Amino acid sequence: MNVQHSTSNIKHPIKFILLIIAIVVSGCVHMVKTDMDTYLKNQEEFEGKQVVFTTDLHDLFTRYDMYRGKEIELTAPVTYFGNWHFRTWYLILDDGVNEIRAYESEYRIYPDRYAVYLMRAAMRENGSVTVRGRLERKGIELNRLFYKDYAVNTNLKSNRNYFYY
Repeated sequence: MNVQHSTSNIKHPIKFILLIIAIVVSGCVHMVKTDMDTYLKNQEEFEGKQVVFTTDLHDLFTRYDMYRGKEIELTAPVTYFGNWHFRTWYLILDDGVNEIRAYESEYRIYPDRYAVYLMRAAMRENGSVTVRGRLERKGIELNRLFYKDYAVNTNLKSNRNYFYY
């Protein structure tokens, strides 16, 4: 039996892997969190960066048009989560004066189980949840949910996500 060892078969996968790494690294955008006032004073500092605007419900409703279409992050108590009278699963953030709906259009009626676990814990403990997402006309289209040390990427669904809460 004549066995030949060739390195030519190895060169192509290595080149392919190096190419993939180069594409991924060059496509990375640095995420920066800031408030709207800081952004307005130094807009050139944020060029080429993914900006997430940190705000609260009062500021959000005061400058709704400025935030609309942008990615925001805010923390507030949750008064409801579910899908009653809306096209998809959502939660209501309410500080006692202002309230807003934060929804995940990918979930439709049944949310990811980890999002439900996070919301149950927050409501059981009367805690505030941090949401990150794009501000739209009907509320915040979710990207992330945070509570204490827990985080859920709402754009991804776990394998077993269809159950009733």
